[in-house]
Amino acid sequence: MLTADQLLDALLERAEGVTETETVAVTAALGRVLAAPQTSAITVPPLDNSAMDGYAVRAADVVVAGVRLPVSQRIPAGAVGTPLVPGTAARIFTGAPVPPGADAVLMQEYCMVEGESVVINKLPQPGENIRRAGEDIEAGAQVLAAGTRIGAAEMGLAASVGLAELPVFKKLKVAVIKHTHHDFDIDRPGKDSWRAREAGAAAV
Repeated sequence: MLTADQLLDALLERAEGVTETETVAVTAALGRVLAAPQTSAITVPPLDNSAMDGYAVRAADVVVAGVRLPVSQRIPAGAVGTPLVPGTAARIFTGAPVPPGADAVLMQEYCMVEGESVVINKLPQPGENIRRAGEDIEAGAQVLAAGTRIGAAEMGLAASVGLAELPVFKKLKVAVIKHTHHDFDIDRPGKDSWRAREAGAAAV
């Protein structure tokens, strides 16, 4: 007679892995297993953008602290500015694309507004507070490996790089074999008080 461990080993030797795949929406992929590696078709972020609320400037225009620059434009997140006119500053907010011509962003804490101008009280360094295009993910980079079990983080990552659908392995099918004579269906009427209703099937 086989022991439980021997029986399990015998079953595992005969078991075959799931090879059939299907494509599901990212929103329906929770808990599924990815069938193929996924790469990003886009660059994240797509453009150089501001890491802070503040003012975009040309570092060459701020050679000493206290320089006053006219504010030529306002760039909120989600908007795209125009090329920065030399000798001016652009009011910019976190996540907004840095306008062409600007090479630094000064935090608003280092700036003082005076009418239509801003006084820059700190010398900027080229590249300061700028998140470069592709800093997080380069186009073509693998973002998810085959065999990954998809959780909330993986769903969010896929969505962030524009993957609306994912190839996944089909779900396993499980058969349960009942081997007993002393129970009966839940809704079956009967007078056999010694028999138990089949209460475990629903849970399984």
